[in-house]
Amino acid sequence: MKNVLLFRVDGGKVWGVSSGHINRCLLVARELPNDCEPVFLIKNYAEGVNFVKNKGIMLETIELGDDRDETVINLCKKYMPNKIIVDLFVDPYRFLYEYARKNRISTIVFDVSGKHSSGPDILINDSLVREFTAYPRLDLGTKKYTGPDYFIMGNAPRVTPIDDRVKEIMVTIGGSDPAGITMKVIQVLSRGSPLPYKVNVVLGPFFTDYQEICNLIGDNRGFIIHYNPQNFLELLSRQDIVITSAGRTLYESAYFGRPVVIVPSIEHEAKVAEEYAARTGAFNIRMFNDFTSPDKIIDALAIYFSESGLRRSVFESSRALVDGRGLGRVMDIVNS
Repeated sequence: MKNVLLFRVDGGKVWGVSSGHINRCLLVARELPNDCEPVFLIKNYAEGVNFVKNKGIMLETIELGDDRDETVINLCKKYMPNKIIVDLFVDPYRFLYEYARKNRISTIVFDVSGKHSSGPDILINDSLVREFTAYPRLDLGTKKYTGPDYFIMGNAPRVTPIDDRVKEIMVTIGGSDPAGITMKVIQVLSRGSPLPYKVNVVLGPFFTDYQEICNLIGDNRGFIIHYNPQNFLELLSRQDIVITSAGRTLYESAYFGRPVVIVPSIEHEAKVAEEYAARTGAFNIRMFNDFTSPDKIIDALAIYFSESGLRRSVFESSRALVDGRGLGRVMDIVNS
């Protein structure tokens, strides 16, 4: 009989959720030993449920709005797991960890906001923002692993040095982009004269406005649309500039040293963007504002385009943040 590892995770076109949490759990599930069976417990957001099903992972759906400890505890009684991993933007559980401890079930929490205050055995937070990794109210018995050393990513291609010329850029705003930032950025880039570089528009797996993007781009051959590309990291690795929010792709861009223009999509990301820009010299546009953000984006691209020295400086400082070995570190923790 295989050991069961339960993943309590959500994903969908939802503010603060999107696809990052599911993708992180899928990376962990893929690396589990053969004697371990992953089971995902996921709220019934259609995009997230279908995404996990298509990966061939066993799952149980939870009704939207059901944040009761008893729901997960009952599923624990059904599956008798050895471990539970909780990866949610906001963790609502208060009694789950006490139940797990009494029943000798190990618990691991992936957190991003720094607000977790329950008592899992292990907490992992890969944020570079110190405020998000302080945990003044966390149970003293919880082991903490914090910082970008624990950022996990898939198999990465080689890092490409910065070129003297800007030949292609990428626009990628998360797995679902409920704020509609992709559309706004394309509108900004489409105005005026044709751009002197190719624009790769990456739409995540939960993005639902594909036709609207196609209609906006029309027959403009300077734009290429990539819908949930399987070679995303390879594509990212060769970009001269990346316009992105402040989620997982920002950390992946750091590993590849890509010069970024950051457009955070939610308040939590705004602090990440601010810290990232301060450490690397990259451009932080801040939360999108219809009046000021378009000019800020154009100005940032113009400066990057004309200053290869700045792009090389951002390359070096970004590379110092993420070393790409986080998955190995996390799996050592999960398998211990």
